[in-house]
Amino acid sequence: MFNINLRSRRAWAAVGLLFLGGVLALSSVTRIRQGFIIVRLKATGSLPDIGWKDLFRMGRPGSHFNLPELAATPNPYAVIKNPYTLAADVSAGSELFRSHCATCHGANGSGGPGGPALQHRQMVKGSSDWAIFRTTSFGIRGTAMPASDLPWLDKWRLVAYVKSLMSRAGPAFNLDPNLGIRKLDQVRYEDIRSADQIQDRWLTYSGSYDGRRFSSISQVTPANAAGLRLLWMRQYNTSEPSVETSPLVVGGYMFVTVPPNRVEALDANTGALIWAYDRQLPDHLSLCCGYVNRGLAVLGNTLFFGTLDAHLMALDIGTGEIRWDVEIADYRTGYSITSAPLALKNQVIIGVAGGEFGIRGFVDARDAATGRQIWRFYTVPQPDQPGADTWKGSSSRISGGPTWLTGSFDPETDLIYWPTGNPSPNYNGDTRTGDNLYTNSVVALDADHGTLQWYFQFMPHDVFDWDATEIFVLLDGNIAGKRQRYLAQANRNGFYYLLDRETGHFCLARAFAQQTWAEKIDSRGRPIFNPAAYPTERGTDVYPGDGGATNWQSPSYSPLTGYIYIPVLERGGVFYKEQSKYHSGDLFLGGSVQDFASAHPQGAVRALNALTGEQKWEYVNPAFHVGGLLSTAGGIVFGSQQDNFFALDAKTGRELWRVSTSGRIVAAPITFLYHGKQMVTIAAGHDLLTFGL
Repeated sequence: MFNINLRSRRAWAAVGLLFLGGVLALSSVTRIRQGFIIVRLKATGSLPDIGWKDLFRMGRPGSHFNLPELAATPNPYAVIKNPYTLAADVSAGSELFRSHCATCHGANGSGGPGGPALQHRQMVKGSSDWAIFRTTSFGIRGTAMPASDLPWLDKWRLVAYVKSLMSRAGPAFNLDPNLGIRKLDQVRYEDIRSADQIQDRWLTYSGSYDGRRFSSISQVTPANAAGLRLLWMRQYNTSEPSVETSPLVVGGYMFVTVPPNRVEALDANTGALIWAYDRQLPDHLSLCCGYVNRGLAVLGNTLFFGTLDAHLMALDIGTGEIRWDVEIADYRTGYSITSAPLALKNQVIIGVAGGEFGIRGFVDARDAATGRQIWRFYTVPQPDQPGADTWKGSSSRISGGPTWLTGSFDPETDLIYWPTGNPSPNYNGDTRTGDNLYTNSVVALDADHGTLQWYFQFMPHDVFDWDATEIFVLLDGNIAGKRQRYLAQANRNGFYYLLDRETGHFCLARAFAQQTWAEKIDSRGRPIFNPAAYPTERGTDVYPGDGGATNWQSPSYSPLTGYIYIPVLERGGVFYKEQSKYHSGDLFLGGSVQDFASAHPQGAVRALNALTGEQKWEYVNPAFHVGGLLSTAGGIVFGSQQDNFFALDAKTGRELWRVSTSGRIVAAPITFLYHGKQMVTIAAGHDLLTFGL
């Protein structure tokens, strides 16, 4: 094994030169930069679960591992795929299993006296190729599973065979007969419409169709918030850095999603598991950001679940049994689903991810009873369609416009407001001159037919990967005695926008974070770009940086204060433009972005006057990562930074309570009443935690 003192700059430099000069056999500026990023990530502790020796082996000339992807997604569990999967490799792995593993795990992995069966959906230490390789290599401490001294190639062949066993899965769900779910009242469309008045449920991703993530529960107040205590915690063995779920609560039960693609039903009072469904995933998926899923939808007595292999599923809420399963898109071309669906009327609305892979985005509506397609709206027009002239030549064929975050809905206007993401390739717009409609936009769609009623584009011809996939908040104002319906969004580009949600008319834009890319936003809402801010081959310094000034982490709006609360990221980046060739299912970025090496990034929660965009207060914590927010009628804003979960005074931003959890928080909290008592639940790291007074 290599023994390197990473505190020594000389050692780090030596490792970097060796890694870049000989091991990766880099032949382009892009790959050299990716190599530097990987070395820096490893040397600074951001890749703790992969050793230098394995990096060298996977990066050496002739290796079939796509190691440079670690630069964009520093998660070996999501990036590293076993290249030794031919029939001969699986056969060799079978022989190795028979001689080294079958004594404990039984013939064909069916289970034995010394080890569990391997024919199931989720391994204890994770089911990704890298997770199984590490388990094979190092064993599991405290169990009978030993470390292996098999040669490196043999271990990968063993991984191939174990993965083949996993495809021979048994029942798709697990029901605990000692708990069980009693008969639940059906969740009606009318219930979700009035969800802001129902305190013992959380029925949709943002709590209500209006995207406010506000609860009328008022038990926790600034006077007693310091008395919050942990009521229960459920821990997960997942290889992902964080669970990102926003749970649903129905009839005293909680329904959550867990990596890699699992649905669980829990007792909301104790966290006890009642049933679980595990989706069997293909071995190779095109995922930009790991095995993540952000939640479910519910309608009637059915849960709706989007999968990483781009299917939409309906599960019985009482048992987890599959009611229907339909393919939404072909995962092999880069599509996936990571967002919670939106259930309304008799249909389920779902978007797709894959903007980093050149997919053509769309919003899909499916019949809730059967999965039959009702309508589909494509976010990128094709030749002879309105908006096609905003794309050069045939660039709209590999165009982007993903729809990977849940939209909002106004039952009064019958409009769905869905956010769209970046054009492809992300950072180089040379081959796609024009505004690139309808990327980086809000599209207002007729709920019954999916027809476009209006749109507003926040970032014409985006070259910064600043998706407009942030939650849209519906709020009302009163101007000269007349009700005004607004749609609000804090956008990744650093501006807070207010639109007329009936017409799409631009009302205002105001910067809420540092930005250097725009000289101003004109009277029509169109940005005037700073010509010195475009990405270049040498790199261009821009604020905001990678990920934008805010991201998918939910904002919250309190009608009591009139403030919209935003999780803010203050950091800049160096944006590089490069040439990329499109290959179906492969990353198609056209460049890259790096954080400023010298600047210290900062996270904050900022409260803005929702009708003017004026900042009213700011809460700053030394931690950078900021999670989603929740406001309540008790005058509380719940939020997080890094692993700290806290409660703030909604009027002043004063910290009232804080607890350190076990891991980084990126999800948003929910709250509900259980037998009259307020509970607050948050996904933190690998855990799900519920607090109460």
